Amino acid sequence: MILWLSSFPKSGNTWLRSLIACYLDEDRNKTVFEKIKKIERFPSPSHFEGILNFDILKNNELEICKYWITAQEKINLSGELKILKTHNFWGSQKGNWFTNSENTCGFIYIVRDPRSVVVSYAHHNNMSFEKSVEIICNEKQFEANEKNLIEIRSSWRVNYLSWKNRDYPKLIIKYEELFTNTFDVFTKILKFLSNFKEIEIEKDKIKETIKICSFENLSLLEDQKGFEAKVKEKKFFREGRIDEWKNKLNKDLIKKIENNFYEEMKELKYL
Repeated sequence: MILWLSSFPKSGNTWLRSLIACYLDEDRNKTVFEKIKKIERFPSPSHFEGILNFDILKNNELEICKYWITAQEKINLSGELKILKTHNFWGSQKGNWFTNSENTCGFIYIVRDPRSVVVSYAHHNNMSFEKSVEIICNEKQFEANEKNLIEIRSSWRVNYLSWKNRDYPKLIIKYEELFTNTFDVFTKILKFLSNFKEIEIEKDKIKETIKICSFENLSLLEDQKGFEAKVKEKKFFREGRIDEWKNKLNKDLIKKIENNFYEEMKELKYL
C-alpha cells in the first residue's frame, strides 16, 4: 500500500522527505540525496512503464490521469509499504480519481503559509511574485514535474482541502511548526509512520537526522553534488524561512492572497 507525502509545491515536502529517508536508511556511506531517491515522486516514468504508451501524452498531457490507479496497482504488487511524494491534488480529472482505498493506506500532508509559498515558488521558477500569486490561485493549474509528467495541483486552497477532507489515516502538519519545533514535530511524524511500518523511535537518532538534514547542510550538499529538482542555476535549498514574505511582497499581493484563502488561512492560524 502507498503512504503519501503530499503538499502544494514549495511547502517543505522535499525537506520532510529528506528527514524521513535519512532516518529510515542508516547507511553512512550514502548522502541524503542518495537516500531520498527511495521515496520516489509520483508520477514518475517508471510507474507507468508497460501500462502507458508515452507517445499519447504528446497530443494530450492529461491522458496520464486515466492511468493513475493502474500505475498505483503496479506499485503495490510488491505487497510492501511504499512511501511516495506528490504535489497532485486528491480529486478526479474527468472521472479519473487520483487514488483510492485499494491503493492508499494513509498520508502526511505538509501545509505552508501561502504568502511564503508565493515567495519560494517565484524564486524557484525565476518568475515575478505577481505571476506566482496567479499560479497558486489558479484552480485549473497543472504542471509538468521534473520528470515531465503532469501533476494536477489546482490552487493552494483546493490542494489543501482535497487532502484534508479525505477520511483516511492522516497527519497534517504545518511547515512553520516543523521548522521552529523540528524535534517534536518530526517525532510525531515518526510515531504516525510507526502505524504502518516498524520503526524504532530514538531521541539521539532523531537529533542526528535533524542535524544532517539542516538547510545549511542540504544547501552545502547541493553546492557540492547538485540536486535534481532545482531549476537551471536556482538553488533548491535556499533559505527555508517562515516570514520572508513580510519583506518581499507588496501590500496588494498580500491582500490578494489573504482574500483568496481567508477561511483556510484563518483555520490554520496564519491570520
